[in-house]
Amino acid sequence: MVELLIVVIVVALMLQRRYMRRAKDTRNLKYSCRPSVRACEPGEVFLVHSDIANPGQRNSAAIHIEEQFPRQLQVLESESFDITVLNDGLCLFNSSAIIPKKQQIKRSFRASLSERGEYRFAHAFFHAGDFLGIREYSYRMENDARIVIYPPRLENEAFLKSFSDAADEIAQKKQLLEDPISVCGYDPYTGREPLRKISWKQSAARGELIVKKNDPVRNQSVQILLDMQYHGEFECHFSRQEICFSIARAVCEELENRHIAYRFVTNAIIARRLSTFESEGGMGGSFRKILFTLGAAAAGGAVCSLEETVRALCDRRAGQELVIFITTRCDDDVTKALAQIKTATGARIVTLFADALIPFPGKNAVPAPPGGVAL
Repeated sequence: MVELLIVVIVVALMLQRRYMRRAKDTRNLKYSCRPSVRACEPGEVFLVHSDIANPGQRNSAAIHIEEQFPRQLQVLESESFDITVLNDGLCLFNSSAIIPKKQQIKRSFRASLSERGEYRFAHAFFHAGDFLGIREYSYRMENDARIVIYPPRLENEAFLKSFSDAADEIAQKKQLLEDPISVCGYDPYTGREPLRKISWKQSAARGELIVKKNDPVRNQSVQILLDMQYHGEFECHFSRQEICFSIARAVCEELENRHIAYRFVTNAIIARRLSTFESEGGMGGSFRKILFTLGAAAAGGAVCSLEETVRALCDRRAGQELVIFITTRCDDDVTKALAQIKTATGARIVTLFADALIPFPGKNAVPAPPGGVAL
């Protein structure tokens, strides 16, 4: 009996030593957690891929894994996964695994995020125990993957009517400024095009009337200013800022659809200084960059004052026909800025104030000052 007990103790100590080495060995384990897309719409479903690899020469110990996800993440398959939401709102994905040598475990689940912003899938904590359950070794596996949620679309035609009317005028002028020499393609004749645009050579070759598509003159006659400076009424300020991002998206999309070139200037927290973008219209790469930036911009402040932002906008004076001014509400600083833009550029100004959609409790929305366009 004594001999058997000694053998059991020796075997247990050998297994304990072996499992302790495995529990402490973290060099061969690789961890990766990433969303399936770089950016998406609010509420759009995407996949979260969580992979653990063991390229080493021996199996791993039994590992308990705590992955930290953004607290706003809505896991659509929570009944199949052990998801814990802590008191501070942190979302933990708990799992356990033994990873065989030279093997990889891949897991994925569907999720969504409903609010604009940039979200990070950060580190995970791995907990490995010994054979006898006496000690547990914990270590942190680093990870840095991100997803950007775009600003929600603004479905309010009445609010954007003043801007739409101005964009119509710009679009009509743009058609008159097409370059008659540069041909970028051909379309079937619909009866609305002028006869001078018919390509008789292409019409004869295709057996139907064909019209030429000319390159428009790419003058950036439209400028958009998105102002994130604080203009009072703190209780509504942050919600109005989010509305401003949606307004900016709606304005840019409208110009893109009309193939109108524009310049976008903002003091939103994107970089350490004022941000400026340019687009030729047509939903190209420049627009995707602007949309991504609007989603990734931090909330709650501005990198510089409205005065500095207006100065940057007014630096380009030639050819400006329309300035779209987007901010939370109108105060003395905004009135002064609008007057400065009008004096420096002489352009038509369309003002889009978020407090028209989110008025201060007990107050009516503030009308646009002289020089702007009332909503």
